[in-house]
Amino acid sequence: MLAIRGLFRRPLRNALTVSGLAAAIATFTALLALEHGYSASLGAELERMGVQLMLVPLGCPYDAAARVLKDRPLENTLPGNALEAVRQDPAVAVAAPLLICAVPRQQERRVDLWVGLDQAGLALRPWWRMSAGSTWFSSPDSVVLGCNAAEVEMRSPGDLFFEPETKKEFRVSGILERSGTSDDNQFFIPLGTAQKLFRHEGRLTAIAVRLKDPTLLREATERLQRIPGAQAVTITEMMGVFVNLVGTVRALMQGLALVAVVISLLTVFNTLLASVIERTNELSVLRAVGASPTQLLGLLSLEAGLLSAAGIALGLALVFTCGHFAEALARSFVPLAPSSPLLVMSAPILWRSAGLGMVVGLLGGLYPAWRASRLSPAPALKEL
Repeated sequence: MLAIRGLFRRPLRNALTVSGLAAAIATFTALLALEHGYSASLGAELERMGVQLMLVPLGCPYDAAARVLKDRPLENTLPGNALEAVRQDPAVAVAAPLLICAVPRQQERRVDLWVGLDQAGLALRPWWRMSAGSTWFSSPDSVVLGCNAAEVEMRSPGDLFFEPETKKEFRVSGILERSGTSDDNQFFIPLGTAQKLFRHEGRLTAIAVRLKDPTLLREATERLQRIPGAQAVTITEMMGVFVNLVGTVRALMQGLALVAVVISLLTVFNTLLASVIERTNELSVLRAVGASPTQLLGLLSLEAGLLSAAGIALGLALVFTCGHFAEALARSFVPLAPSSPLLVMSAPILWRSAGLGMVVGLLGGLYPAWRASRLSPAPALKEL
């Protein structure tokens, strides 16, 4: 009871101390959760795709592969004969060619992404499900729309669809059910049609490769690297690079979080030390009526613990209520952001955050508690 009464003597000052500690705990917790969620979600999404490596044009391989996996256009293209060379490799089970082009819609102020692919592309998209009445490409002028694209264009299977920028008319052969991936916003057409439409005859954006046996990855990569104008990038390499990039950003952010934690520690120290100074007479009276130094040490430590507990509770509440804002911000910075949630909580993360908060509070209250325990009862006795 004395500890609680002590905290409510200066409610504004203590509220600011709790808020500072809560901000530090929320930042630290969000960073841990984002790192955990990003690594787990990225691994699951890449595993679900069943692609072991990508053949991309010469240049920055990781940027190129990331763009392809997210159906984004590249400035360079592969020669068409690269596809035949890949399919002739004895280790390759599926080689799916892709041509990805961006079509700006000036009046609507948007950019549509058109993807040319063939039957092999279906083997690498097991999550695709067609809506009722849909079929695969029935003619060179067929188009399959992602669910979001179909809603924007207000089209159903069998409808005619005129693309104003290319001035070409298509017939909607199918609409994809929602998958939560970038496919929901895409326009899919036959590969040959895309090559003619966008004037890339015989060219490809990339080739996605699934191997017959994943243990053949190194051998297959070495052979595919010899194809002129192309380079092979394994999904494992890509994931490692992306996680390292996120780790670099995380290290910077954790440095900032550490600064916030240190400031919180000093704030707790200042708050409790000021409380001890203001309550010198009260604490001396407690010593005069029989309170031991250990009891005063425990009293101030309890106040520090209560401040820490309040800061931890508020910080975790901030993460759970406002975490979606942190996730939205992270998606604009992290490479190849998966469609599944990035901010994923777990018991170890919560325990680490709570432990950090308690350590900060107790360290900040250590000296004020020691100083309170060293007070002499003499001043109180003189006033009696």
